[in-house]
Amino acid sequence: MPFVSTPAPQVESQGGMITVPFAPRERAFAEPPDQPVVLAVSGGADSMVLADDMFRWRPAYLAAVATYDHGTGPTAEQSVDLVVSWARARGLRVEHGRAERSLRSEASWRRARWAFLRESSARVGAPVATAHNQDDQAETVFMRLLRGSGVRGLAGLLAPSEIRRPLLGRSRDDVREYAHIEGVAFIEDPSNADLRHRRNRVRRELLPILERENPGFRAWLLGLGKRAAAWRAEVASLVDEDWLPVLDPSGRAIHVRRNRRRLPSAAEGALFWPEVAGRIGVALDWRGTERLSSFTTRTITGQCIPLSGGVRVTSRQSEWSMERPDPKDEIVGLAE
Repeated sequence: MPFVSTPAPQVESQGGMITVPFAPRERAFAEPPDQPVVLAVSGGADSMVLADDMFRWRPAYLAAVATYDHGTGPTAEQSVDLVVSWARARGLRVEHGRAERSLRSEASWRRARWAFLRESSARVGAPVATAHNQDDQAETVFMRLLRGSGVRGLAGLLAPSEIRRPLLGRSRDDVREYAHIEGVAFIEDPSNADLRHRRNRVRRELLPILERENPGFRAWLLGLGKRAAAWRAEVASLVDEDWLPVLDPSGRAIHVRRNRRRLPSAAEGALFWPEVAGRIGVALDWRGTERLSSFTTRTITGQCIPLSGGVRVTSRQSEWSMERPDPKDEIVGLAE
């Protein structure tokens, strides 16, 4: 069973073995959130360490603990059991769910898990926090480089989001050291060693090779992510000043005022539309960006273009409207 729990060290004395407690921490390990959160806890080292640290230092900020069983087998079930028992023993609210059927791809796991987390967030009335760490950020930036992402995508986990990530300032080694020192119980998911998953190949093979060949490569990735995030923030500010987008109360649509005397150029559209789309959770690829930028230079109104993922953009006399499908419809489709 892949259960890991590191107890405090023991030393020999005349009466036998005695446990020597570690010195207590003087401050929180993670960056404190700005408000109470629904903490996503998988049962792995990162999320169990974050849960332990928050409970010690910011218990009032743990509005709930959310855990999800992807339906992938005994390890997933054991992980949920560990999280639920840990949270209930501390009197915390628990949100837990399970996939309706066995999902087979990383993308389907992510969609189902995030649909559950969004629903949990709405029920509790608090944003979601995850245990992504500094190494997750480096891996994300690298994977986006591999797929030819633009500057927006290279911000990775530093991109503006409603998701809180208190561990982004800590490395995976830092997290494991905390688990060892504090004796945090967690479950090692065997799928993390499965090289059929791209992130595992990046984590276990590609990045270690590149770091050996070019020491400091990981630090360069982290710096690239920070610079890209700063650029995104500047673009977001320009969008607010020049386009005045208005988010629909549903969160699934956004409206941009249409100035008939000055339509945006294709270059302006290519810069601004990805930012606008991101505010309703839509990631435009270069093809979608190109089509949309061209579409919004036209003077004719009353037209609509579809984009990938079921997104639609409509041109009216006074505005352009972008709308994405309801995520609940996506999950229903997965369960059928």
